[in-house]
Amino acid sequence: MSVIIKDSGLLTILQTVSKTITEDNNDYNGAVDNLSPRLANKLVGNDVYEPTIEMSGQPGAIQFTEPTIFAYSGGDFRGTMNDETVENNRIYHANRGDILSFGESNRGCRVYIAVAGGLAIEKSNVLKSGDEVIMRRDYTSLHDEIFHMMMNKRKVSWGIGVYSIVEVYLSDTYHLVKRPGVPNEVYEQLEEKEYTVVSEKNRVKLTLEGQKIELEETDIEHAGVLGGVYVDNEQLTIALNDFEAVTKQTHIGTVPSYHMHKLGQKRPGSKIKFKAVDIDDAHVEMYKHHLWVKSLYKAIDYKISKELVKEKM
Repeated sequence: MSVIIKDSGLLTILQTVSKTITEDNNDYNGAVDNLSPRLANKLVGNDVYEPTIEMSGQPGAIQFTEPTIFAYSGGDFRGTMNDETVENNRIYHANRGDILSFGESNRGCRVYIAVAGGLAIEKSNVLKSGDEVIMRRDYTSLHDEIFHMMMNKRKVSWGIGVYSIVEVYLSDTYHLVKRPGVPNEVYEQLEEKEYTVVSEKNRVKLTLEGQKIELEETDIEHAGVLGGVYVDNEQLTIALNDFEAVTKQTHIGTVPSYHMHKLGQKRPGSKIKFKAVDIDDAHVEMYKHHLWVKSLYKAIDYKISKELVKEKM
């Protein structure tokens, strides 16, 4: 059975968490916000690296063709299903024919929808209205228990609270790993004032407006880097997952992976403030972030196991 894309919204794709090349050479460049799909998968009992449906800008609507368990994470989009409110970071049970749709967002610009048992990767990952995504139904004993737990209810009473992720999603400060050869004066300029996101070319780059960076720009081709911060005509752009493989823009630093998920939720009008860090400091922060994510996984496991025990009593 499948999930039907009733309304593809601005941009809907089937996406892997990390960059993946399929057997038929289709490129999946990874989730722009690579934390949210992992949290959604964890909530429904999947391996955290299962593909999810990524909806950007103004999400549309999907329809379930059989009973299943789902969760979505990412931007603060309020969902509805059968005139009932559906919230992010919470486990829900859907019946055959149910339609999940989304309204406006107070924060963020992307949602990631995970379905218990996973979704199959097939050919192009760009989804249009009317397309179907096959449900793999790769169920484990944990899935069986979750299905039984949700048999007579629409949702669980708990979820990942906003305060659990407030620092990573609501902070406007982004680390920028310094590049050798870039004058310190450039980083001092960057740290002086905040920048405003003026546009986002879908999954390609963010264009920022703010203090101009005075730097002798080069005209040499070099590889595009995910999270790379580039100077183009004295203004800044930040490379997202579908950024060009080769660019002539001057690379002055890179937003590290542990801040890319919240960068992926920035939309026009959002603010960004940079803090330049050395590579050694970035490695320390990356490890701290890894431990924090593991603690979230453990909290979800604990909540699910507690719910399962309650059901068996």
